[in-house]
Amino acid sequence: MRRLILIASGFLALGSSASVQELRMPQFPMPELVTDDFGATKQIGFLKFLHELQKSGVQGLDDVEFLDSSYAVLKSDCLPVLAAWLEAACRSVGVELPLARKGPYDGTVFARLLEVGASLAAVREHGKPLAMPIGLMICKRQHDWGDLGGDGQVDAYVLMETDRGLLVYDPPTRQLVELSQFPNTVDILRIQF
Repeated sequence: MRRLILIASGFLALGSSASVQELRMPQFPMPELVTDDFGATKQIGFLKFLHELQKSGVQGLDDVEFLDSSYAVLKSDCLPVLAAWLEAACRSVGVELPLARKGPYDGTVFARLLEVGASLAAVREHGKPLAMPIGLMICKRQHDWGDLGGDGQVDAYVLMETDRGLLVYDPPTRQLVELSQFPNTVDILRIQF
């Protein structure tokens, strides 16, 4: 035990004298959640999600994964604040989000970062975990979507359940659309919440 303490002390001394860059990310804002008439957080179950996906034109529901049985519902008004946080968080680690597609791109990272940040903010705000309806959607880009050409490449987007329904968000291009209006719904390969 004494040896372990000496090693830890040496490591701490080395860390304090060496040049160590501290990671500082902005505090995640608590996303606004939809509430019912009694003030309770409105939640949506995975069966309702599946129904909404089908209604929005998603063809194959074979590769849809839900990690929780129910999710809070976000107010769509809070999405600009969440997008701004994501850009600030990326800048804090040296990544310029609007330029992310200029090199190898993995949208999974941004979807997970938003989901984890929102979940931690819910614990901070409510003292208990709430499953956040921020997921990942992977599809083939067969048709143009704004700045993104229909080149057949596999791409990942953020998928969120809001008071406006399911929304697709691409962080680097800042494009946002209702899932029912997304041009590649028939080419969705996987969805995970």
